[in-house]
Amino acid sequence: MTHQNFPILGNVMGELNLITGNEDAEINQLSEVILKDPNLTSLVLKVANSVQYNLSHSHINTVSRAIVHIGLKGVRAICISSLVLDTLVHGKPKDRVLKLVAQGIHAATQARNLFQAMGEEDGGEEVFIAALLFNLGEMGFWASDDNPEKHQDLLNDSPEIRREAMAKILGTSFKAITLELARQWHLGEVLEQALYPRDNASLKVKAVVTGERLSRAACYGWQSPQLKKVLKEVADYTGMSMSAALKKIKEGGDEAAEVALSYGVAEACPLIPSSLEDFVLEKPSSANKILKSDSHLQLSILRDLSIATQENVSVNTIFQMVLEGMHRGIGLERVCLAFIKGRKLEGKHMLGEGVESWHSNFVMDISPFSENIFTRCIELGGSCWFKPDSSSKDNDLYSNDVVKVLHHFPCFIHVIEVDNRKVAVFYADRSDFGGKLSHEQFESFKHFCSQAQISLNLLSKNKSQGR
Repeated sequence: MTHQNFPILGNVMGELNLITGNEDAEINQLSEVILKDPNLTSLVLKVANSVQYNLSHSHINTVSRAIVHIGLKGVRAICISSLVLDTLVHGKPKDRVLKLVAQGIHAATQARNLFQAMGEEDGGEEVFIAALLFNLGEMGFWASDDNPEKHQDLLNDSPEIRREAMAKILGTSFKAITLELARQWHLGEVLEQALYPRDNASLKVKAVVTGERLSRAACYGWQSPQLKKVLKEVADYTGMSMSAALKKIKEGGDEAAEVALSYGVAEACPLIPSSLEDFVLEKPSSANKILKSDSHLQLSILRDLSIATQENVSVNTIFQMVLEGMHRGIGLERVCLAFIKGRKLEGKHMLGEGVESWHSNFVMDISPFSENIFTRCIELGGSCWFKPDSSSKDNDLYSNDVVKVLHHFPCFIHVIEVDNRKVAVFYADRSDFGGKLSHEQFESFKHFCSQAQISLNLLSKNKSQGR
């Protein structure tokens, strides 16, 4: 299943776990993984701006700010949820898959609400992910099965018939498949423990198990015997009265429908029991991989940058927001921040298609005897626009080490100064359509660099004053 149905999903999961499994993980690393995929970028920002996460209603325009606002674990949860749901319902989803997805979203929302009703704040995202992916093995099976009609026993209401069918058809159980996927993708101990809960289970595990049972029972109706049985567990779990518990889980059904919309799975809304009668079913927009300039987005990111500076965020966050503004706002395919270290210029943060190798290869000679686009811009200061062609003197500045890493595209470069020291450069180019750049893009590039300079100077001043 991991090799044939979810190969790309497994790879991205691996990247996310390497980053967010580290307490010292940097915002720019997670941003870089997300921004590689326009669809994932769009989904993360859409969910980050949903009512579940953005209670202040101040619009979040950059992935960097979403991570600062929600936290590494929260954004990781959004990424995993988005990736799994998008993989399962891409194209025309099968009825059984869509039903399980709707059930998973409902279970995840109910489980998180139950956990938070206990007064717990930290860990809600773990609970959400565990409940959402509780039936991942079964979801994956039905998504990959070409002839579901021949496996009707797997859908039987009788647990005994289902168990026999799983043993015959799978040689194992759906739970066991989910457990193995959870281990391979490092989806967390909460999911692993919830699949086979013990008597002394944690509050997180109890919330997941109860949320999952609620999602199944609610399919029979709010007044059904199945629902009333689980409702008693909810009342015991939260200390609420039966009527208060029923009111809360009905509200959870409404919220689950909103969650489905924010994750771009509008098709699941009618399958989630809800007191809402009408939905505005929105389809997620497909992202065009060819970047285009967006002046409205540029202004929004510049505004976010100003707010972030006032909040005294880290220098790395400032750099990442500027790179994201250049990449998504101006439409510059490849962008990089490189630091001046003695006689070398070393790439540190980068975004764009095909820049993975820059992490180890972006090392340029800027010694006194070298001559290239970077030494020229460092000498001149400010912003430079290099245009290599047969009739241009700039062509001679594209040295072998530059061409080897960056190729031969027109580019923008800006030198960053802090306390009258030249410390870093921004590099940006376009790798499509021959790399053509416009005057409008150059002006926008200079604007972002100027704002970065202002932010860095202000942060440096605040640091020196001990704020």
